[in-house]
Amino acid sequence: MSPFQLLLSILATSVLLAGCSRDQQEAPAPLADLLLTNGKVYTMDAERTWAEAVAIRDGRIIFVGSSADAKQHTGSATEVVDLEQKMLLPSFQDVHIHPIGGGLAYLSCTLFDESGLDAALAKIARCVAENPDADAIVGTGWDWGMFIGEATPDKELLDAIDNSRPLIFGDGDGHTLWVNSAALALAGVTADTPDPEGGAIGRVAGSTEPSGTLLEGPGMALLRSKLPATSLEEKEQGLLYAQRYLLGLGITAMQDAMVFLAADDEASNLATYRSLQEKGQLKLRVRAAIYWDPAKGLAQIPAIKAASTEFSKGRLQVTSVKFWADGILETHTARLLEPYTDKPDTLGLLMVPLDDMMAAVPLLDAAGFQIHIHAIGDGTVRYALDAIEKARDTNGVRDARHFIAHTQLIHPDDMGRFVKLQTVATFSPYWAFSDDYTAIINPPQLGEERMKTMFPIAEVLATGARVAFGSDWSVSTADPLLGIEVAVRRQDPEDTTAPVFMPEQRISLDAAIAGYTIEAAYTNFLDDDTGSVEVGKYADLIILSDNLFDIPTAQISNAKVLATLLEGELVYGEY
Repeated sequence: MSPFQLLLSILATSVLLAGCSRDQQEAPAPLADLLLTNGKVYTMDAERTWAEAVAIRDGRIIFVGSSADAKQHTGSATEVVDLEQKMLLPSFQDVHIHPIGGGLAYLSCTLFDESGLDAALAKIARCVAENPDADAIVGTGWDWGMFIGEATPDKELLDAIDNSRPLIFGDGDGHTLWVNSAALALAGVTADTPDPEGGAIGRVAGSTEPSGTLLEGPGMALLRSKLPATSLEEKEQGLLYAQRYLLGLGITAMQDAMVFLAADDEASNLATYRSLQEKGQLKLRVRAAIYWDPAKGLAQIPAIKAASTEFSKGRLQVTSVKFWADGILETHTARLLEPYTDKPDTLGLLMVPLDDMMAAVPLLDAAGFQIHIHAIGDGTVRYALDAIEKARDTNGVRDARHFIAHTQLIHPDDMGRFVKLQTVATFSPYWAFSDDYTAIINPPQLGEERMKTMFPIAEVLATGARVAFGSDWSVSTADPLLGIEVAVRRQDPEDTTAPVFMPEQRISLDAAIAGYTIEAAYTNFLDDDTGSVEVGKYADLIILSDNLFDIPTAQISNAKVLATLLEGELVYGEY
């Protein structure tokens, strides 16, 4: 190239660069469909930035910052909402919930709102009287606190109401059926019926006579297998009920903690989600955890893979496998490392044989599934960590995000293993206060030292491990604001004078909000798109009546979700 040609080339390049610079400077800011301004925006980004305004276009966030700077994104078609200094957060998520079952429970003879045994029996009697032609009366929601003292959930109490047809009532925890004699007869359960592996039949003290309870999945299956299947239409109604409830609480994403593998069954939970999604009615992001059936063993893995491929689409992603590995403390079915203090002949139950879990978890991990393990007892927590460790040793480290649900008791020797194994500890924080369970029922079962290991949220966080929250609804409320308050205070949200349960396990407000937002989004594999208020993410947002940082912690649960947005669409409330 001659000197003259070189000069021309330089001049031409300079002109082009100058033009590009002017274009960049003069390019108008993208206009928003919706601008939320004059608010208190807690973004939940890595720096925990506060902002005033959020601009949204095509369902995603295009601006987060000051109200003044947000004006550049305003056009004639932009809807502008003055938040009037209200708090704006990323919408909540729940990592362990049963939406379809919960919705169906509240559409049946629900006992959740009944206080005490007499009130529960009166409600059952009303349901019986109001449904004279029903083949069976089914309901849910009683709790073990109703039976502190002399009473037990026995068949005679229900027989006195009606023994001409089955009466079947699940506890709020989902681990026990309380039934009458007609229901036991339908199940074929007699004094000679052996306990199924991983479950139990309640017995009259000192005999083998069935008392009227069927415990854990295998025990409850003795009866449930004899009942008519719930129809697709009924499940859709249950899901729509749950969706309305959850959106009203500011929840837009969740992990359904147990969908049964029934890809060929039109009434399956997976088919229910797909049906609503195809109708454009699914307003939740759903991660579904397929139930690991202990009776089917490793032979079910191909079907699990097939169901994941068939149903994963759009807002429904079937990416997890759920191991319902033990029971609950109240029935001595949670698996402990050492025997129960008040029942020294038992360690509790493992509902998935340990050898099976140790074999299955590495295979599912190799297939790319997230492992979701229900573990209440310290024994089950350890076995779950052992299985995850074996998967890592076998397959190598990957971004698996395996997690243990509830983690009610953690042995001190296992505390540091969560961060080491990159395993998320998930808790149901609303359970972590002094109530009939933790103050009356559990202490005699566990003794003083083990009670100190219950719901150790702060201790797990201090190790550097990730912590996320789930409600287990309909076992208990799904309201994140109640969960946040209890996590911060460890005190009954209805009684500010109540004792504080393990005050050393209280956590910061920021950590509690994170458990329902960015950490839950991480656990649900949604953090690239949700969980914080950042440019590029979906506009999944909530507006609260109060800034949670400006009110006393005892008033957190009094705050209200005024509006819930999913991809910028108002799906609950009003601005």
